[in-house]
Amino acid sequence: MGQGLGLVLRELGADEVGGVFARLVGVRGADAWVGGEVCLSDALVEAIAACGSAEEVVRAAGNPRLTAAQLCRLIEAGGYPVVAWVFPPEGEDEVLDPPGGPNEVLDLGRRELRRAGVAVERKLALLRAHPLLAYTARRAGSVSVLHRPDVPVTRTEALDQVGPALRAGVLAPREILDRMRPARVAAQVLAVVSREHAYVTGETTIHELLRPEVVDTLGTNPAAWAHVARTLGRHAGTLPELFADARTHTGEAAIRVPAAVRPSMAFLLRRLTAEELTTLIPHLDDAAAVALLPGNVPPLPNVADAALRCEHHALLAALAEHQSIGRHYAGLLKDLGDDRLDRLLVDNRSGVTAELRREIYAGRRADRPRVPMHPELRAQLLNEPPFGGEPEAYALSGDPALVDHALPGCEARKLRRIDWIDIVLSLWERADPSVTADILGRHGELFPERIRVTAQAALAAEDPTPLRELRARWDRGPRAEPPIPEHRRPPADRLRDTPLDPWHSWLVAAVTSGELDAEEVVRYARPARHAFEALVAIDAYHWAPGSARPALARLGKRIGPNPEAWVILAGLTADFEGTLTELADLCAAAAG
Repeated sequence: MGQGLGLVLRELGADEVGGVFARLVGVRGADAWVGGEVCLSDALVEAIAACGSAEEVVRAAGNPRLTAAQLCRLIEAGGYPVVAWVFPPEGEDEVLDPPGGPNEVLDLGRRELRRAGVAVERKLALLRAHPLLAYTARRAGSVSVLHRPDVPVTRTEALDQVGPALRAGVLAPREILDRMRPARVAAQVLAVVSREHAYVTGETTIHELLRPEVVDTLGTNPAAWAHVARTLGRHAGTLPELFADARTHTGEAAIRVPAAVRPSMAFLLRRLTAEELTTLIPHLDDAAAVALLPGNVPPLPNVADAALRCEHHALLAALAEHQSIGRHYAGLLKDLGDDRLDRLLVDNRSGVTAELRREIYAGRRADRPRVPMHPELRAQLLNEPPFGGEPEAYALSGDPALVDHALPGCEARKLRRIDWIDIVLSLWERADPSVTADILGRHGELFPERIRVTAQAALAAEDPTPLRELRARWDRGPRAEPPIPEHRRPPADRLRDTPLDPWHSWLVAAVTSGELDAEEVVRYARPARHAFEALVAIDAYHWAPGSARPALARLGKRIGPNPEAWVILAGLTADFEGTLTELADLCAAAAG
């Protein structure tokens, strides 16, 4: 919560923030508001330097998102203790990058900043001459990505450095694309940045960055993509250099992707639209096509649509087995009429609804007549253990062997009256009246008496009309649709209806991708403490399309310049169950 309040304080004007911060320092201490990784305004840093105690200034200086000028101001206010805290001396086992290359001055300056005994004035001069050192001199270990961006790095080195640097604002995704080498490492790093925590937190930014490069150079040319697949693992240059090299390449159109670069190639291919992927997927080997569908997030629409268009068998099988396939794509796969896909959908209990499985059992497909059940699917269902079966769904399938097997295991409370009628009608439609009469004779005692008598009369007359009339009389409409899972609801609806909990990565992803305006978080998110936490997390992705700063500035105006209103805000936030807007209005009114 403290960091969230710091986000609002930074939006106050220079003539207001000093008085407000001075009053808050007397209540809780400056470190409660500005600790951690939070971007601060120059005016707020000046207030910390002017009003904070020596300990508070030192703690504030530990914020890695301070600019070089802001850090210099805190060093001027706090002196050597600030320097010692921000730039701890090198440990005996600490290994820094050896000086060398065109940016050797940065390596030497970093060593000097971390060396004990160097005068504060000299360190201030280094920071003003080389602002990047305000960040890199804080970190132990290698900072080669920032000091020597044109030197090849390993994936481990790059990932250790890129995440903190992006949050601190000293590195942008564009620099990773344009300068990081080798190309394979750059692709791996961009993939991790775009899919952090599997919530697609940076997907929009990275997609908008990469797509023009991919389309302008590789497009839908299978020979160019085949060249990228062959050379990505050994290309020493950057990704744009690799794309330019492949642009005019001609040769074999088959895209055979080595296993070592398959995830990176799939990441690059996912930049294409469904129409473009439809052209390329037939040229991919099966393993590369399946890699287009990562298993830890819902299937991407462009990949799923392309798979259905080109009917690539391996990719369709992977889609059918996907744990987050969803009702829409599962229904489209069912309607293809492929028995192999039907069996995969039936096995996918975590991704396919019970309703859709019932449709598969019954052989119902859009715009197609019902067909007999495939023998392999029938054998699979007959051999399922009792604890894994769905006897009520099997009984409605209309397959004689399966119905005969399932009826003794059905629980009457799980079947409506019209369901018992449907069992008979499905058998009649999918088999023939004699088979239906035989099964009704074997299990007649299970059916309600009126339905059994009506069915026997209809079978004797070889006319199902009485059964259909009885069903129409009892039919009360379709069963209520099951509620949409919380994680699949639109973020705006979810935010309005459901209080936040400490796990709100979905909200961060929605705002940073531009799907949800940060103003909605301020207006609707509750309770206030979790709303502040979400805004702090959103602010860490300051390079993403969505920004919370305009909304925070309006929130600061609602609270007003009265320091007492901010004191009330600090005291109520932890227990206030309403929204930030309601809290701001309450604090402003209470302070008069």
